[in-house]
Amino acid sequence: MRNYEAVFIFRTEADAYNGGLEKVKEALKKAGANIVKEDDMGDRELAYQIKKESRGHYYFFELELTPDVIVKIESDIKLFNEVLKFMIIKKD
Repeated sequence: MRNYEAVFIFRTEADAYNGGLEKVKEALKKAGANIVKEDDMGDRELAYQIKKESRGHYYFFELELTPDVIVKIESDIKLFNEVLKFMIIKKD
């Protein structure tokens, strides 16, 4: 198990945000990720438009997972319409 940090940007509508967050948590748990820390970073202005949205709701995770499941997690999350953008990086 390695440590990773992940940031997700969701659509700002309440239904999209709540539904998207639940889908992401479910995908992470399904892949065997252990969620160490969560932080709701709130609604923010985006530097540039993403999928015709100018604002996004940011959410941060600290994760423990095996490196081989990252590709599976990323491919699952790309299908979620509620997620505007995300990034998973290895923590030193």
